[in-house]
Amino acid sequence: MKVTKILTVLAAVAVFAGSDARAQEQPDLRKMAEGMKRNQEELRLYTWDSKIVFEVDGIQKRVDRYNVRYVMGGMVERIQISSEVDKKKVRRPDGKKLSKKERETAREFVMEAKQQVDAYLNPLFAEKAVATALVTTDEGTLRLQSRNVVTTGDSVEINIVQATRQPKTLEVRTMIGGSPVELEVSFDSIDYGPNYPARSITTTVWEGIELKIITENSNYAKGIDR
Repeated sequence: MKVTKILTVLAAVAVFAGSDARAQEQPDLRKMAEGMKRNQEELRLYTWDSKIVFEVDGIQKRVDRYNVRYVMGGMVERIQISSEVDKKKVRRPDGKKLSKKERETAREFVMEAKQQVDAYLNPLFAEKAVATALVTTDEGTLRLQSRNVVTTGDSVEINIVQATRQPKTLEVRTMIGGSPVELEVSFDSIDYGPNYPARSITTTVWEGIELKIITENSNYAKGIDR
């Protein structure tokens, strides 16, 4: 059993359906920011399954599956269900094989990048991204765009269904350790319950090699239902 501090609060942005503003009105950013906290509190009542895929230059190298739930103190408990590892050698663009140490370094790099970019969805920064956003509309979609949320030059874009205030997608772009890092999130919702990050992709580059971590969340149920 592994307990890790909750650094990924992706669900914090999945809240806009709680806004009581009418569909054709300009969004009330303050209400949206307040709603983040309500959605997060409700989501803490649930457990869910999480599948995490590690890719190197588009090739799947590792798949881990977990059962996840919130515990006291704002922590997330992840119980690993299974792990599959592709032991084939990884090669650089020039064809040279990566050593075991280099493979470990690359994985540590993308995991650290994911941890840092996920921090953008901490309620503090998520609220800032919404509260300072420039809002535009496009064919029934509200587009919230923010810059310099955590570091100079970063950007956050949230797309929301205008009629329902349901979140559709989230994109974060920044630089970490001199490398570009992107986070893309798509949302879904629990019937008569909160919204949640159904799928997220963290992408970065290490020494010319593209690294991705793909997270898929599913099977949400209130804790007492499991």
